[in-house]
Amino acid sequence: MALNTSNTIDSKGNSSPIVVPVGNFFINSLTLTIIILTLVMGYFFEWWTVAIAAFIGGAIFGKSSGETFVKGMIAVIIVWLLMVCYYHFSTQGILSNKIAQILPVAGNVGILIVVTVLIGGLVGGFGAMSGFLVRNLFRK
Repeated sequence: MALNTSNTIDSKGNSSPIVVPVGNFFINSLTLTIIILTLVMGYFFEWWTVAIAAFIGGAIFGKSSGETFVKGMIAVIIVWLLMVCYYHFSTQGILSNKIAQILPVAGNVGILIVVTVLIGGLVGGFGAMSGFLVRNLFRK
């Protein structure tokens, strides 16, 4: 099995074995759609509507199930991380500390934030992948 060692040339004319369009993988129409729908639906409805937002994005812009899962997960992680940081800093950590004491995270706010963001990311990833797979079901 041979590795692809072809060089790419960046904007300054330097040769690099690293693929340049990493930003295009993370920020595209799928992730932007999920981010916008998650923000809008999350403002008006419950937390689980993130799955509906990701489902819609995955059904419209998904290209493969794996890629759609990863991009849906990343989009929701971005939104939830921003929201968690906003609520944490706007309440000066009071709300986060009280929730961390109630849940079994040993009062550690960092673990609470990581767990919250990962749960949201998984919901978004599975929602986006489900949208892609449902679209493929009716396409054939």
